Amino acid sequence: MTVDEEREVVMGELWVSHDELVDAIGDDGADLLCRAVGGVSTYIPRKPVAGSPLSAVLGMKRMERLCAAFGGLRVTLPNRRKGEPFKDRIVRMLETGKSPGRIALELGVTERYVRILARQVKEQPKPQVQLRLW
Repeated sequence: MTVDEEREVVMGELWVSHDELVDAIGDDGADLLCRAVGGVSTYIPRKPVAGSPLSAVLGMKRMERLCAAFGGLRVTLPNRRKGEPFKDRIVRMLETGKSPGRIALELGVTERYVRILARQVKEQPKPQVQLRLW
């Protein structure tokens, strides 16, 4: 199966399920990769690069298979990291100017979740201040 033949890439990005990843790189490789970069948009190079962060996580054999299946695409993988969302912490990190992708990786949540929170905070009306008349 090649991604180009069977799936439509939406906005330059492809959502890859855990099962699809298992088909490409095996169960252990899929778990390793999802824990490392799950929930965050990640570019898969067309050819494996020794010493790259993805190669360090997967090893060269799995990296070759990953590139064969998804090379040249920006993919989002499932988040297999465990942990609870940190809504307040995420909001504080956004206020300091950290990117949604960096926050997602640091806290183990999806970039999508961080972006949703950022939008909610932005759309939330500021409390009105009532002025005293006397």
